Amino acid sequence: MKNYSAKEIKNIVLVGAPGSGKTTLAEAMAYEGKVIDRRGSIETNNTLSDNTDIEHEYKRSIYATTLFTEFMNRKLNIIDCPGSDDFCGNLYSAFKVGDVGVLVMNAQNGWQVGDELQSRYARILNKPLVGVINQLDGEKASYENMMEGIRAASPVKPIIVQYPVNQGAGFNSFIDVLMMKMYRFTDENGTREELEIPAEEMDHALELNQELTEAAAVYDDALMELYFEKGSLTQDDIRSGLKKGVANRDIMPIFCCSGKRDMGTKRLMEFIINVAPGPSVAPKFLSTEGEELAADETQPTALFVFKSQIEQHIGEITYFRVVRGKVTEGMELVNSRTGNKEKLSQLFAVAGKNRIKVTELMAGDIGCTVKLKGTRTNDTLAAPATPVACEPIVFPEPRYRAAVKAKEQNDEEKLGKILNDVKYEDPTILVEYSKELKQTIIQGQGEHHLNILKTKIAQENKIEMEYFAPKIPYRETITKVAQADYRHKKQSGGAGQFGEVHMVIEPYTEGMPEPTKYKVGGKEITVNIKGKEEYDLDWGGKLQFYNSIVGGAIDARFMPAILKGIMEKMDEGPLTGSYARDIRVVIYDGKMHPVDSNEISFKLAARNAFKDAFRQAGPKIMEPIYNVEVLTPSEYMGAVMSDLQNRRAMIMGMESDKGFDKLNARVPLAELYRYSTSLSSLTSGAATYTMAFASYEQVPSDVQDKLLKAYTDTDED
Repeated sequence: MKNYSAKEIKNIVLVGAPGSGKTTLAEAMAYEGKVIDRRGSIETNNTLSDNTDIEHEYKRSIYATTLFTEFMNRKLNIIDCPGSDDFCGNLYSAFKVGDVGVLVMNAQNGWQVGDELQSRYARILNKPLVGVINQLDGEKASYENMMEGIRAASPVKPIIVQYPVNQGAGFNSFIDVLMMKMYRFTDENGTREELEIPAEEMDHALELNQELTEAAAVYDDALMELYFEKGSLTQDDIRSGLKKGVANRDIMPIFCCSGKRDMGTKRLMEFIINVAPGPSVAPKFLSTEGEELAADETQPTALFVFKSQIEQHIGEITYFRVVRGKVTEGMELVNSRTGNKEKLSQLFAVAGKNRIKVTELMAGDIGCTVKLKGTRTNDTLAAPATPVACEPIVFPEPRYRAAVKAKEQNDEEKLGKILNDVKYEDPTILVEYSKELKQTIIQGQGEHHLNILKTKIAQENKIEMEYFAPKIPYRETITKVAQADYRHKKQSGGAGQFGEVHMVIEPYTEGMPEPTKYKVGGKEITVNIKGKEEYDLDWGGKLQFYNSIVGGAIDARFMPAILKGIMEKMDEGPLTGSYARDIRVVIYDGKMHPVDSNEISFKLAARNAFKDAFRQAGPKIMEPIYNVEVLTPSEYMGAVMSDLQNRRAMIMGMESDKGFDKLNARVPLAELYRYSTSLSSLTSGAATYTMAFASYEQVPSDVQDKLLKAYTDTDED
């Protein structure tokens, strides 16, 4: 296999809704480039992509697969991404190293939510798109409906390059209005005839050629002048203009194909090679310092790791793009995160599970290596003399959370280690042990996402685990001023224990005035501030602690013990055992004993005084509220809104967005368990959502009563 320079490489990402045919199109591309001599199929479990047991079981893509093909003396690196939004993290990784997306659409289904989502991700990540209308040989194929949907909904303007002559079960030809030829396929192995456009199609083809020419001229002033002067442009001129329009993400050229029957694959690859941006002209990688890193093989070597994968019998496989310079077999590089040296003892070009050994990879290329010591996704490996760190992939926030434990107690420790390693393979899965909730919490993009992980661990590690509803990280606070005092006294031979603490507590709010006087329970308490401490709590909110002791009622050396007692009780709130927050505490009086007073006595006295005062201060439980944005086809909006209202949601606004409705709401986290599953059921899988923490707010009184009763019952148990 030859070494390719950046000018000879294209890095493309296949995206689209589930069932659009990305994997079969990737297979056809590999076949046309002679990487394989026979095309596999999803049904027979022998495609380059979808090559894991779990993908064979589900008959769909679950992991992004890297592969390549060689065509027209160029190398196309292809990353075939799963269509399900539960696995969108793969797309973020792929678009980090891919320079152009190929949006594959199913001609039988019209524009779908999956198409909308994938094109939105491309827009968010600033990647251009080429559109491919696939499965034109399907019985229900409708090119016209598909184009109508694209025009109405796509955020990028579609420009027709090809349209079918005979879509449906007999599909075997299309007209290319850039080449101004008709292509007819004589078999299912990509064999094509290049024909003149039939007379009955010429007017339509000329009209579309004119639109294509005008679209190309718009993006280049020189071409626009040439077009006005001559009234036409050559094919090379049109390609030149389209290059700029595609690179600027202003247009999406539209192609026709049947990936399954290898019709249209060659022309698509020809266009990608001639028009799509490659590493030399695509936006450059940025370092964490903001430096642009050009795909220049003469520069010092830097690799960016976009994926890590553990494969049985091999171990860890590290996938990377050569950002600059070149990498050779046996080269030693430094990990910019750890500072450790890594030796790349073997280099491979990747074709799914097939890895072709190479001795060198140049800037812009994608490859993999094995058995690195501590390099993970988002790491940069660079030449020791010129260390650099590339900007990391910023993955989407989790949308689904569950508590997890092993079915067998004996497997807990082993499961913990496995889950800890999961994030290296899939950074969109987050696992942590919550000291607050006393549960291991796992978060992902959806229930299907976590169920796939569960199945994988069961198959590969022979460990069964179960998910269940996680506890909610409530917070406790107060709504009014309260006073309490508590005497701790204990005598049992020898030295005794004695400490008495008097305190006032009140709700803390930002910018409130300093305390001077309180009137509580019919008596006035004057505050003479001797000392003030303010703490930003690890779990959010604040604690203000004032020492207002006069006349030496409590020695200053006991104030840290008093603060510690209060903090201990805030760590396990009096109402439900949740963290307490946003409270001001004033210690204004107390008593001590010359012999029996000690730190433990004052800690216990403060703890109990705080608990008593808290319960008198209009205590309230606060719950986490999340901003939720739902994207749904218009026909499901009523059902989605009704469901959210049943979840105590506050609807913040609605808007239409190119054929879809967007609904924004604030929803308690307690009501969002398994929401992804419910939303999918309500909308037949056509809707999706995002969620992000917003704030803590007081729970309604009926919910608080239930929580208090549940905690009391647990406490008694």
